Parts: sequence; structure tokens; C-alpha cells
Amino acid sequence: MIWNITIDGPEGTPFIGGKFVVNLDFTDNYPFKPPKIKFVTKIYHPGVKTDTGEICTQAIEQQWVPTLNAKFVIEAILTVLQTPTAENAQEIAIAQIMQSNRNQWEATAAEWVQQYAQQQ
Repeated sequence: MIWNITIDGPEGTPFIGGKFVVNLDFTDNYPFKPPKIKFVTKIYHPGVKTDTGEICTQAIEQQWVPTLNAKFVIEAILTVLQTPTAENAQEIAIAQIMQSNRNQWEATAAEWVQQYAQQQ
């Protein structure tokens, strides 16, 4: 089973106003393993690969038990958007910019929202 969900960019982040399509792939041994998660919409975020949309799922995998469900996964994705961190970064250069010049990172992230995350 594969889902494409749309997540609104959270308030208080540079992603506000964006509509992000995220692919959840439940085909690989779910519920014993968490779904694979991939942003379809491009996003300027240290935890999301810009070329593939893959996110670091280490936190989800560490907490995963078969009783967890899609709601848990969606909440984890929202947490990634609300609290970006350089820890376990998928994009080292973006993480370095976020740490050294937060204003520049926020401005670029907001530009990407305007460029890629506005649904027609």
C-alpha cells in the first residue's frame, strides 16, 4: 500500500503556506517495519535529501513497534518540519547554513516554499 499525503507547512516555520506531498510506502513488511517516507515536494531542510526527498527515519525506526500506525508517522513528519535539526542531517551543507546563519536558511527555505510547495 502506498499513500501520497499532503502536509501543510506548520506555523512558526519557514515552511508555512506550503503544501508538501509526502509518499508513505507501506509495502516492505508493514506493520513490523515502519513505512518508507519520501518528500515528493522539494523542500530546503537539513533532514530531507534535496534530490530524492528521503528523510532520516532513524528516530521513527528506533521507536517503531507493530502497534504504531500512520498517525504516528505523520506526527513524526510534522515534528521534522517544526523542529529542524542538524543532527542526523541528510544535507550537510543545508545543516551548516542553518547553524551558522539561521536567517539565511529561513529565507532560502521560504523561497523554496514559494517555488515548489504552492499547489495549483
